[in-house]
Amino acid sequence: MLLVAGGNDAMWPSLPFAERLIARRSTARLISRAEAGHRPRLPGEGPALESPRFLYGGDAASDAELGAAAWPHILHLLRG
Repeated sequence: MLLVAGGNDAMWPSLPFAERLIARRSTARLISRAEAGHRPRLPGEGPALESPRFLYGGDAASDAELGAAAWPHILHLLRG
């Protein structure tokens, strides 16, 4: 199990939730960045558009940093 969570997620407390899951599953891995928000951006994705209804937290650079950090782990899991 791979968890990707931003510490500045304004939608819900994704990082504390992810940390709780990690504490329960020894095989799970957590990739996080304190300043990233709700929408990590994977390599090749542009910045997410702002929403008139929702607050996502983070910023374009931090969200991209989280996505870039998670990407090799995502690929590893997909490739088996």
